[in-house]
Amino acid sequence: MTTLHVGVDSWIIQDGNYPDFRSGQEATFALEFVPTLERVSDPGEPRLHHQQGGVYSARGRVVFAEPAAWVCDFGVLAYRSDNRPPWATVGASVAGEIYLGIDPFDYVERLHKLPGMPALAYRFSIARIWLETTPWVQETDLDGRQFRRRKDGPPTFREVAATDAWKDDDTFAHYLLECQLQGAAV
Repeated sequence: MTTLHVGVDSWIIQDGNYPDFRSGQEATFALEFVPTLERVSDPGEPRLHHQQGGVYSARGRVVFAEPAAWVCDFGVLAYRSDNRPPWATVGASVAGEIYLGIDPFDYVERLHKLPGMPALAYRFSIARIWLETTPWVQETDLDGRQFRRRKDGPPTFREVAATDAWKDDDTFAHYLLECQLQGAAV
């Protein structure tokens, strides 16, 4: 059985795209990736190797590419709806580091309608939920505006029974869903 660690920010739940999640629940969603990928000449087998949080060492192949989105097969299909590099054409082999997250809305609202777009929604069983506890750091940008970011270093988490997007971490929570893949993309 395939286990994936998939990130979800509270705003995705707050926007009404999904209800709060709980351990033991089954859920269906597509996977989005945030890439630090490069084209490679040796394709190798598609794979995801979990590093920490929602971050993976990834190897795969581009299976769909349009101006609106591109999809890679890493053993599971995941999409990116922006920043498609010019080399990311169908058949290109990729490798690098990615963050896997729940589709915020792009796939379910519009991308699934694109001609040739593969089915990306998988059925998962949520085994555990982790709330990120990495401390926030207050900083000021060059224009004098204040912003918050997570402290540098490895992220920290604590297990919770369910997400509470309207209360956890002052409504700015980041969660990690430890999921068991139950069914193929639909």
